[in-house]
Amino acid sequence: MAGFDPTNSVRFDLPHGSVLAAGDERHVLLPCSALDDLVLVAGTEAAVAVGRALGGAIGKRIAARLGGAGGVRGSSVENVVAEIAGELAVAGIGAASIERWGRALVVVVDRPATSDLTFLASIVEGVLEAASSARVWCASLGREGTVARVLVGSEGAVARAQALLAEGVAWGEVLARLQAQSPALRGGA
Repeated sequence: MAGFDPTNSVRFDLPHGSVLAAGDERHVLLPCSALDDLVLVAGTEAAVAVGRALGGAIGKRIAARLGGAGGVRGSSVENVVAEIAGELAVAGIGAASIERWGRALVVVVDRPATSDLTFLASIVEGVLEAASSARVWCASLGREGTVARVLVGSEGAVARAQALLAEGVAWGEVLARLQAQSPALRGGA
């Protein structure tokens, strides 16, 4: 990862029984199965709130390292992706990268820590929002083998994608239809 420096990203303070991330933010190590159980029991609304909060903490660490939201927006895409991938890996969320499908931006997470893809999308949404200080919408495009994909787009594009996915349209076709329907996947409805 080009720009991500994991030095002191996670510290174990055994005498105090703490796991610390970045600026002494306390964390808890949790088995993935327990996380999945928690998400299942919590329900979608609560799970999305927790996912956005988890992602938000990650996004704030990225923004702090890059000089705030302006520094994030002023950084190269490669540098921001390296920071996001590094932080998600350190947090145990999975190995992240991005794919461009025309105007569509897709965050790819290999071996995600959760089987609930709506929860995963909410984590990505929280990361991107907190890092950029801009409203972001995300939707899970599904999972193939060990790889999960999350669409990043405008509120309207994400709503259209979710409707198409609910109809059983394959994620690749969803992206193709969004390209044909929308002049801007990112900015407009």
